[in-house]
Amino acid sequence: MRGCLFILILGAAVVAGAAWFGSPVLATTLIEGALRNAGYSAATSTVHATADPPPRLLLGKADRVEIRGTDVDFRTFHAASLDLVLVDVDIIGRTAGGISGRIEDAEMRTIDGVAAVADVTIEGSGDAAAAIIVVGAGTVEQAVSEAFEREFEVTVTDVQLVEPDVLRISSGATNVQGRLEVNDAGAIALTTPLGSSTILSFDPAFPLRLRDVAVRGGDLRIDATLDAAALLGG
Repeated sequence: MRGCLFILILGAAVVAGAAWFGSPVLATTLIEGALRNAGYSAATSTVHATADPPPRLLLGKADRVEIRGTDVDFRTFHAASLDLVLVDVDIIGRTAGGISGRIEDAEMRTIDGVAAVADVTIEGSGDAAAAIIVVGAGTVEQAVSEAFEREFEVTVTDVQLVEPDVLRISSGATNVQGRLEVNDAGAIALTTPLGSSTILSFDPAFPLRLRDVAVRGGDLRIDATLDAAALLGG
């Protein structure tokens, strides 16, 4: 009888230990699978899930999920690196209460498909986190020059970003001033007396939706929202 009782106690201890120490591994595997199914891949990637107590992970609940990757692809979207923290995560339900972090050298594109890069800072609720995209003045100058040469067949000699949302363009002795805005297609466009021209767009494969654009500190600042559930396949 004592032998049987010892075996039962030992078995219970093993199961409890497996639940306590093995649950993070299982949760990480589930999250990695969800990310892959959603279209995420990276040259190097780490995923770490934690919960208090750890066995909550066996129920698909995580207090915190950290996702880090380099040379990242999300479907057709690409970025040099990604470092995100999700909190209050339902792994099975594919939802998160909040998300914060940064994406560096995220690809935007001109209408001709030429890649341009921007840095993205994210903070907020899981279904609609605030995202700030900063595009350097040099990137904007290149995109605008190409767009104007394409649309209006003129050579641009100077591009200036002026707060709050103005862009000035020079072509020889001719100067044109326009207003930057997010158009109905969700892209950054420049509206001038000559018409409206799309300058930059974000890959729609990534769940980031542009809302507003302004000039800040000589660079272009774009306000957007990010849906974390879409990253998890929700």
